[in-house]
Amino acid sequence: MMGSPDLTDALRITILNANYMAKHLENHYPVLFCGVNGTCAHEFIIDMQAFKKMWPKRLMDYGYHAPTMSWPVNGTLMIEPTDSESKAELDCFCDALIAIRDEIQTIEEGLANSDEQCSQDASSQTNLVQSNYFTYLSFALSLI
Repeated sequence: MMGSPDLTDALRITILNANYMAKHLENHYPVLFCGVNGTCAHEFIIDMQAFKKMWPKRLMDYGYHAPTMSWPVNGTLMIEPTDSESKAELDCFCDALIAIRDEIQTIEEGLANSDEQCSQDASSQTNLVQSNYFTYLSFALSLI
């Protein structure tokens, strides 16, 4: 079992990971419920309400299981990285979310006909996933 110093270190790393990811994603998604200094605790929530129909399917195309829970805010995604995630794993997940946001933007700008058009290219992501570029992450994700 972890003693008090190890638990403190694990919590510090978890908070650092969550804030790193929130800052990495804040230019692409609204990050909700930050503190007065713009930081979060061990988890953060991004607003997905404007495009909740497409992103869960695309998240699976990138090798991440789409979340199934509905808590605490409707139409959002809660991300809770653990202390064991490497920076490379955090970056891979953020890169997938940013790529999905870019695809959604092409639909918003009228450059794609519908959200199905982006999903038709899912096979190209299969090769990427099978290449082990995206590794398993033990994030606690919540579709809200």
